[in-house]
Amino acid sequence: MERIYISADIEGIWGNADSAHTMKEGAAYEQYREHMIWEVNTAIDAWFANGAKQVVVNDGHGGMDNLIASRMDERAELIIAHGAYKEYGMMEGICSDFDGACFLGYHCRSNTPGVMAHTIWGAQVRCIHINGEEMGESGINAHLAWYYGVPLLMVSGDSLLKEQLQEELETDVQFVETKRTINSLCAQNCSRLQLKERYAQATAAALRMRPVIAPKDFYTIDITFHKERNASFVARVPLTERLDACTVRIQGSDYDELYRRMRFLIKICDAF
Repeated sequence: MERIYISADIEGIWGNADSAHTMKEGAAYEQYREHMIWEVNTAIDAWFANGAKQVVVNDGHGGMDNLIASRMDERAELIIAHGAYKEYGMMEGICSDFDGACFLGYHCRSNTPGVMAHTIWGAQVRCIHINGEEMGESGINAHLAWYYGVPLLMVSGDSLLKEQLQEELETDVQFVETKRTINSLCAQNCSRLQLKERYAQATAAALRMRPVIAPKDFYTIDITFHKERNASFVARVPLTERLDACTVRIQGSDYDELYRRMRFLIKICDAF
């Protein structure tokens, strides 16, 4: 496993539990950003310690410009852009050249008691179903990695996310528990020393795994918004079918194209 792709979010990061502080206007945003930088660097170091030759990191939270280039591990590469200019959003930069993918600081899907649980854009999206099964960001993004033939090796986040991964994925991945879920805005963090050891152990174990990918031949993606007006607006886009007041459907065999279309629909749903 010489080339590793990392997609990093903030809600599942160690030390972060309050959604009021994960956006730039939040009172503790700079502190939460520091936690994210530290944990991503911890994971990068673990990958290089276990033989990686290249690690590419994509910031996947909010505006997707939370990581500071000058503060990142000097051996890693960082994809720089505001999220509006990332066609693939959380998965910008993924391609078939990578030997494995790693999702850091991920969280549970919407309408669950996971820490700061939501799906892509919590203020607008109620839920997303792929082939009839509700998916969180881990499952949605895993399918894109699999589309490119890249196995998902490791995920980190709160304890409830580990249970959801078993529901959403058809293969085992190494999991790093950053905190124990108490409720959606309360968590018990492990110590930093424990977390560093967990990353070291999980990375080493991931490299011993037999990589598995589980793509589908055909995909039906149902996006349910909180508001009727959002579904009404995006239903105007060609190849988008409206199922009910708040739900639209896109479908096809090319998951790459569907992923980009899904992201576009969600981005424009409130553009009025």
